[in-house]
Amino acid sequence: RSVYSLHLSMVIVLGLLFSSLLVRNCFGAFPASVDCQSEPQKGYKFCDSSLTPEERASDLVSRLTTDEAIQQTWTIAPAISRLGIKPYNWRSNCLHGWSASGGHWDSNVTWTVFPSPMNLGATFDTDLVLKVGQATSDEGRALHNIMLEKFNGESTEAAALNCFSPNVNLLRDPRWGRAEETFGEDPFVLSQLGVAYTRGLQEGDTPHYVKVVACAKHYVVHSGRDNDRAHFVANASMHDLYDTYLPAFKSQVVGAKVGQIMPAYSAVRCTGSPDGAPDCANRFLLRSVLREQFGGHNISVCSDNGGVAQVYETHHYVATAEDAAAVSINASTDLDLGHDAIYSKNLGPALKDGKVTLQTIQESVWRNFYWRIRLGDFDPAQMVPYQSIGADHLDTKANQELNLLSAQKSIVLLKNEGNMLPLKTDLKRIAVIGPNAASDRTPLSNYAGVPSMVINVMEGINMTVTSGTYIAYASGCKDTRCSDKDGFDDAVKAAQGADVAIMVMGLSGSLEGEGHDRDPTKCGDVTQDTIGLPGCQQSLVQTIAATKVPIVLVLMNGGPLSIAWEKENVPAIIDAFYPGALGGQAVADVLFGKYNPAGRMPVTTYVGEKELPAVENYNMSYPPRSEER
Repeated sequence: RSVYSLHLSMVIVLGLLFSSLLVRNCFGAFPASVDCQSEPQKGYKFCDSSLTPEERASDLVSRLTTDEAIQQTWTIAPAISRLGIKPYNWRSNCLHGWSASGGHWDSNVTWTVFPSPMNLGATFDTDLVLKVGQATSDEGRALHNIMLEKFNGESTEAAALNCFSPNVNLLRDPRWGRAEETFGEDPFVLSQLGVAYTRGLQEGDTPHYVKVVACAKHYVVHSGRDNDRAHFVANASMHDLYDTYLPAFKSQVVGAKVGQIMPAYSAVRCTGSPDGAPDCANRFLLRSVLREQFGGHNISVCSDNGGVAQVYETHHYVATAEDAAAVSINASTDLDLGHDAIYSKNLGPALKDGKVTLQTIQESVWRNFYWRIRLGDFDPAQMVPYQSIGADHLDTKANQELNLLSAQKSIVLLKNEGNMLPLKTDLKRIAVIGPNAASDRTPLSNYAGVPSMVINVMEGINMTVTSGTYIAYASGCKDTRCSDKDGFDDAVKAAQGADVAIMVMGLSGSLEGEGHDRDPTKCGDVTQDTIGLPGCQQSLVQTIAATKVPIVLVLMNGGPLSIAWEKENVPAIIDAFYPGALGGQAVADVLFGKYNPAGRMPVTTYVGEKELPAVENYNMSYPPRSEER
């Protein structure tokens, strides 16, 4: 137990020792991704920091050859050596801390993994979400600078200064696999928390520069089925479009001044877009709504990974890659994300065939460089305060304290019959049971970073109780799918004689996530309700309940779970969602009274799947409205 108690302090000390190797004490020590100090570009307007970003972007674009401009519409943007511009990779994520996905990180580099966005939604705390965004952007800048040094000024995947976050799709259906990525289901709350997170990412010490460019996604009418997103067409009334699906994105543009927007993979059919155009190629959504109605003229629109290719490959909206490139950039998608490089390979032929104009290409490139200029890429390091951020900003004590507080504030007390909670720390025997009890991966959610440590629930309890308390552990299931009862006997043995059984159940990334929605699971040959506890998990709870040992049920999940039986038969229930790297400590703090839970459910919990319409039904009223309003 003393080892666990000292773990955080040791990590902080080691982090400071490591940071001394990387932190820079003078401006300019980190290599620049653009060289504006050399000739001839030193004398060009785009390197003149006294001019506006608009003027500088216009000058830069005017100096590009047609081929150079086309190549800059790809997210793996190549170097323009004659102008001192090094390669830049636009692909990064930061939904709840900076994501490690795709990065070439050194093994000794770690940073903060905050609770999932759904956790943050449960806090209903805009100030807290703002602070999480600020800490995330500090760490993102530090990682970017470290990687610039490692790769001599080249921006690499996962270490760019833009990130594809926040996800401001509302949770319309609990079966949607990406529920964990969003803040909830209410358009207003989603808007407020989304604005707070984007402001935290982008705003810093000076309004002249943005710290990180946020990218609000997935625009728009997008929340399942994720399994079918590459070809799905969502039918939406204009009323639902403007009343439900668009408000969070409008708030991003108007309230947060977001730098980027990412269209969804799916398509939208409505009065404004009667042909059901894929979102990357949807002129109504991108030009009419985003740019004209919302005023997002300078926003860089970046496709999702392979989204432009899907316009012809899976949606079959057009017949060829050349046509897909043309309709997408004409609709106002500025950047093509994906290794298939549809823009860079096909815009040249499309230009030659008269399907797109050079002006349209240049407008897209202008918007992309406008934001790189706003980031400070083209300015001397001494002018950009964020250029000095180094490894001493990673995994700091302050960030870990914020991480723990975020997890604590997100936990929802669903039931506490007879004031069963808080538990005493000096109980003689505690059974800790469940497939998520000792899991280090489940609490981290998706698009996670690289934490210096993970405290799971089992460890959190072990750190909290007194030395005289015996903890008996059994997973009960080999994983969260829990397809059989092979581990039940061990779970019953663990529970026998215990003062309480803390059962840590729920979902994980194997059951919900990007590209896969929640589907029915089985306990043996019996199919379970899709939104209930998966597989044999409910049967495990019932088996332990039959021992007459009091149960505290701890849920981990992104989308809400149906717990009708548990609500009636389990005395204490909390929902921890995916509480991040320090989630186990936060759960233990709540269970044993160190922290009083005050989270609120940001989503509706349903009795069962029978209450739900088809996942494909995007109509927000029942019965459906008879006419467009």
